[in-house]
Amino acid sequence: MFNQIILDCVHRLKGERTISGIYNLLTGKRSAQTLQDARVYKLDSYFGIYKSLDREQLKHSFQRLEEKEWLVIKGDIYSSITSKGYQYLSNHKETLYFNGLMDHAKVAEFERRIFLLIQTFTNMLKGKRSFIPIVEDAKAQLWVKKVYQKNHNDLAGIVKSLYNEIYTLLKDRPALEAEIFTYRLTGGGVIGLTREQLKDKHNISLSDVDVYLNHVFYYLFFQANQSSKTNSVLSLCAKGLKESSLITASAKRTYAYIEKGWSIDEIVRKRRLKKSTIQDHIVEAALVVPFFPIDSFLSEHELHKIINVANELDTQRLKLIYENLEGQFTYFQLRLALAKDQISSEEGTLYANA
Repeated sequence: MFNQIILDCVHRLKGERTISGIYNLLTGKRSAQTLQDARVYKLDSYFGIYKSLDREQLKHSFQRLEEKEWLVIKGDIYSSITSKGYQYLSNHKETLYFNGLMDHAKVAEFERRIFLLIQTFTNMLKGKRSFIPIVEDAKAQLWVKKVYQKNHNDLAGIVKSLYNEIYTLLKDRPALEAEIFTYRLTGGGVIGLTREQLKDKHNISLSDVDVYLNHVFYYLFFQANQSSKTNSVLSLCAKGLKESSLITASAKRTYAYIEKGWSIDEIVRKRRLKKSTIQDHIVEAALVVPFFPIDSFLSEHELHKIINVANELDTQRLKLIYENLEGQFTYFQLRLALAKDQISSEEGTLYANA
């Protein structure tokens, strides 16, 4: 599955972004550039789905794919997919439930809740009241404690329902994916396998172990929200999780000054930051804030002119667009135009929530 994700990223990026750009995307780096890449290249679903990914780990994955002749690495930083790679990608295309840009933070908390709930409730059923929580997150521990206090008289019912919900849903997933998830669980006297043990047991890469596990939780989270009555316990685990805020605190502060009508130079003096940093904040805000006003930076005519050139060239590379427009606009204006073009008002509302 990890090969599929890498090749899909390389294919969509069309050789216009570096391997580091893909790393930032998968680990969910909250920057204007990474957010813009996710939106522009239609890679929203992969944003932040692999927070623990190691940079060297990704580099080695690229090298292995190059050895298979599925992609070509240019200058050690850029990559492009080959015909063999595209054929592999086409043959292994499957429906994935990743929805990283919207749900990466929620799914991470959903995962912690499920792991800890299973461990706690199954241990309690076995009379094991003393155990070391596999999840150290205080927020998840408090949530499980509250659920336990409310349902301690029906532990068997909760565990049975959760088992049936997960079992039913995993029957529709590939056996490998279901087994990796199941063997990872801890509780009731059973200790889940480590990632390394799962890697050796199934003879797959550590990256595949991580991605399969992450994907199961995205899948369960999706089903919990789609069919809350059928999946009552999973739905309970997903309840109350807040929307992710993609805009950084610093960008929010800059946006607050923009709302007051301040100029970039005024904000630079007030915040004592570089002009380029303030411009990054503005692009970041344009990607996530609904109805973001750019008329003080670009007219409607200028916006359409930039977008038309980008579409005609079929590229998001700023240098190519800049040169084609003969330097009429700054790189900041180009980035702002591309950002504005990529996000709808409805999506902006969701992404910008605190």
